[in-house]
Amino acid sequence: MIDSSGVSRLVRLLAVAFLVLWAASPGTAAAGQRRLGAASVAATHLYNMDYSTGTIEVYGIGPGGAVLEHSFNVVRVKNGGVGGLAVDRYGVVYTAVDASSGHPCSACFEAFEPDGTLLAQVAAPTLPGATNPPDLTDISVDNAGDVFLSDYGQQAVYAFAPSPKGFVGPAIVVEGTTNAASVAATPNGRVVFVSGGCGFASVRPYTLQTSGGYASGNCFGIGTIALIGGAVDNQGTVFTPVDGALGIVSMSDAAGRGRAFAVPDRKGEIGGVALSGDGSFLYVSDHHHERVYVYQRPAQGWLSRTGPILVAEYTGFANLDVIAVSP
Repeated sequence: MIDSSGVSRLVRLLAVAFLVLWAASPGTAAAGQRRLGAASVAATHLYNMDYSTGTIEVYGIGPGGAVLEHSFNVVRVKNGGVGGLAVDRYGVVYTAVDASSGHPCSACFEAFEPDGTLLAQVAAPTLPGATNPPDLTDISVDNAGDVFLSDYGQQAVYAFAPSPKGFVGPAIVVEGTTNAASVAATPNGRVVFVSGGCGFASVRPYTLQTSGGYASGNCFGIGTIALIGGAVDNQGTVFTPVDGALGIVSMSDAAGRGRAFAVPDRKGEIGGVALSGDGSFLYVSDHHHERVYVYQRPAQGWLSRTGPILVAEYTGFANLDVIAVSP
């Protein structure tokens, strides 16, 4: 077993190796390479999960910066915690919850209106053969409204599908894995990435089959220890902050391609990244300066030699951490 100091050292070594291989790649976009008007940026709202308090904040974003519209608490962190943040195309907010007190639940996911009105609460299932109780650590939602959960306690990833009578499931993506700590589904729901069973700073893709079920792919490296705070697009590009390195964001895919780029704040504390609905804009949260940077996808794709193009910066935030955006 590796103790906490060993994990920290390993993460730093991974970050250094990652930067040597990727950040030096030619063509990485310089900060401020191109600026467009705020009207060119797709999202109108940004959502922030403050892990220290279990609070979700909803900001309107526009030419004047960010304006806090709603703030609501999900769980008292002394009795539990939240696991991940996701927003669907209708602006419904999702998070996973674990609470030893049983309030609001022992292990469940919840869906909210942006003003904090609770729309649904779905208990985590008890899986046959699991030796530990559910422990939900992350959540992802695709464009169809399917909710994917990583369950560290039962070492599984599963999904719930929306229906007129509520959510139905679970549909198992994978179980019996190790360190199933986080999950990210592509917007079309065809591929689910899981940071489990591959070691540190790696993920494995699971592809939905026409006959049902998911086929396991090969592990590949990412820039962080898990996917919490990361994002993926329909091309299978995985975006994450880089653990152990200030102000760096990584991009990688299963084909072994990868790049990294730096935000303007060289001391940036990157809590999370999020993609616009069509995958053409990447939002990066910086807790150090409490601002969000917006990058546009180059014409040749995110992993092209051109590199991401900085098009906007938003201020007016507080306690930035894991984020999501919606139109």
